Amino acid sequence: MFRTFDSIAYTREKTTTAFPLRRSRCGYNVPVVIARLTVMVLLAVAGSFAAEIIDPSELRPGDRGVCVTEVEGGTLLEIPIRVLGVMGANGPEGEIVLIRLEDERFEKVGIVAGMSGSPVYIDGRLLGALAFGWQFASEPIAGVTPFTRMQNIAGAGASVAAPTAGRRPSLATLLDAMASARLPEVVLDWLAPESAASSGSLPLAVAGVGAGMSDLDWPNLAWRRMGWVASPAGGGAATEDAEPIRPGSMVAAVLVTGDAHIAAGGTVTEVSEERLWAFGHPFLSGGSIRLPLARASVVTILPSLASSFKIFNVGPVIGSVTADRAHGVLGELGDGPSLIPLEVFTADAVYRFGIVDHALLSPLLTGFMVYSSHAVRGRGFGLQTVDVGLRIEFVDDQSLAMEQIFEGADAPAQCAAWTSAVLGYLAASPFSPIATRSITVRLATRDGLQGATILDVVPERRIVAPGEVVAVRVRLLHAGGVVETRKIEIRTPAEVAEGRLDLVVADGVSWTAYDLGMRPIRSASFDDERQLLEHLESSRKIVVALETPGVSVVLPGGTVAVPQGVAVSLQSGLGDELETASYRLVALTDVETDGPVLGATRVRLDVRRRVHWDGDSP
Repeated sequence: MFRTFDSIAYTREKTTTAFPLRRSRCGYNVPVVIARLTVMVLLAVAGSFAAEIIDPSELRPGDRGVCVTEVEGGTLLEIPIRVLGVMGANGPEGEIVLIRLEDERFEKVGIVAGMSGSPVYIDGRLLGALAFGWQFASEPIAGVTPFTRMQNIAGAGASVAAPTAGRRPSLATLLDAMASARLPEVVLDWLAPESAASSGSLPLAVAGVGAGMSDLDWPNLAWRRMGWVASPAGGGAATEDAEPIRPGSMVAAVLVTGDAHIAAGGTVTEVSEERLWAFGHPFLSGGSIRLPLARASVVTILPSLASSFKIFNVGPVIGSVTADRAHGVLGELGDGPSLIPLEVFTADAVYRFGIVDHALLSPLLTGFMVYSSHAVRGRGFGLQTVDVGLRIEFVDDQSLAMEQIFEGADAPAQCAAWTSAVLGYLAASPFSPIATRSITVRLATRDGLQGATILDVVPERRIVAPGEVVAVRVRLLHAGGVVETRKIEIRTPAEVAEGRLDLVVADGVSWTAYDLGMRPIRSASFDDERQLLEHLESSRKIVVALETPGVSVVLPGGTVAVPQGVAVSLQSGLGDELETASYRLVALTDVETDGPVLGATRVRLDVRRRVHWDGDSP
C-alpha cells in the first residue's frame, strides 16, 4: 500500500535517537516540511512512489539534507548530510552523488556496512540510496545511487546472470584438484572469484552452526570475496513486533534457516504498494532471482577501523527479492520462496537446514554447512580422515548418490569443497538442470591418517592367454612406513586378440581422471551428467583395468569401438567434429581400502594363445 501522511510524518517527527538531531544543520524549516509532505501525500495518491524524487542534475555542492537509517532497537535515525558533488555524470547510468555525513557519531564509526540502501533526502525529496563507502576512510564520505536509476530495476527485463560466477571447470580439472589437495582453492576461484564482490559491503549475520568460524576458514574466504562482512552473532531472533517496513528500515536476504541462520542485511530505500527498493548496489548481480526477504532489526553498530557494520536480528519472511541489478535490489512483499532441505549427519548429531534454491549460492552454502557441521562435532584442526557421502534428490524422482574420502589437516575443507563442486557442476550444466528436492550429507571422522601410496605393481606373469585370470600384487605404503601387499585378480576377456595388453592400476580418483582423458564421455542431457557424476570412483578404491590399443568413437553416453577403416571414413567426413579414443577398456575390477589411496602405474602385458599338444603330433 502507499504510505500515508502519518507514515511519512513518522520519519520526520517520530524518529528518535540517543543522539540529538541537529535540524539547524539540515537546513529545513516547518513550513517547508509541511509543503513537501503535502506534495508527497498527493504523489502517493496519484503516482508510483510516495516520495517526490530529485534528479542529481538539480544538486549543487553544499546542498544539505538527511539520510535515514535504522540503528539500535529498531530506531530510525536522521543523519544530517552535505552534498559534495556528482561523479560519473558523463558515463552511461553512472552517476554517483558524493555526500558527507554531518554527525559526530559517524565521524567515529564511518560509513557502516548495512546502511546500504538508506534513503537520502534533499529538502524533503528522495535523492537515492546511500550505497558506497571506503575502507579505512578517515571521514564519513559515502556514495549515493540516485533513485532515478533504482526505480528502473523493476523494468530492466527478465535476464538472468550466468548460473555460476565463473566458467565451469572440466571434471578432469576438478579430479586433478582433488588428487593434489587443491579442491578448496579451485572451487573458491570458480564459484567466488575475486571479481564476484559487489561494489558495496553487506553485513552477513551468522548464527547457530558455523557462527564461530575464523576469517581464515574456507567458507568465510568466499564471503569476503563476495564483499560480505560476516558477523558471528545476531541472526535468528524473532522480530514479530517490529514496526512496519519504511524507508530506512533494515531488511535481510535470507540464505540459510534451521540449525543455522545466515542472512545478508541492508536498508530499504523506498516502499510503494507491494514493492520495496533496497541496497542501492547489487547483492549478487543475479538479474531476476528469487530469495526470501525478511524483516531485520539492528542490535548495535560495531565500530571497526576497516569497516564498521551493523549486527542485526533476522525476523519473519515478508516477501522475496525478485531482482538484483546494478543499482540495487527489488523486493516483492508477500509469501517467500521455498528452501531446499539439507540434512548433515555426523557421528552423534543431525543438523537440519533450509538453503536458498540458487545456482551459485546453493553449492556454496551446502559446503558452508558441511564444513561448519563438522567443526561443531569433529576436529577443528590436526591430522584426520573424513568419509563423506552425498545424496541429492531431484524433483523428477531421480537421485544421485556419491562417496568420497579425504585426509590431512584440511580434510574438512576438502569435504566441503567436494560437496560444493558436485552441486555447482550440476547447477552449471549446459542442459536445463532439474530442480533439487533435498540434499543429505553424511560425515564420519577418524583421527590420524588412514591413507596409503601405491609403491609398485607386479603381475604374476607378463604373458597371458585369453580368458585367463591374472593375479596382480599391489604394494601399499601406509603412514609410519608400514608396507602392505594386496593381491587383486582380474580376468582377461576370452575374445581379446593377441598382442599388446596394458595393465593399469590406480586409485579411484586418478583412474577416473585418466579414463575421462583417454575415453571422453559426451553428455547429451542433464541425466547424462548425473550418471557421469555417479560413476566417479572414490579414492578409497584401487582400480585394476586392462586396455588394448584400438579406435573408439566418442558418442553421447560413452565410447563405441569401431574398425580402423570405419574410423578413417568417419574422420574424413566429420573432420574435427569426430572425437575418438585410442585405447579400449576390456576388463575392470576394484577393491576397497580403509583409507584414501594415491598413485597410478601402467604395466605392459602380452596376449598369446596357449598351444595344446595331443601327443600324436610330431
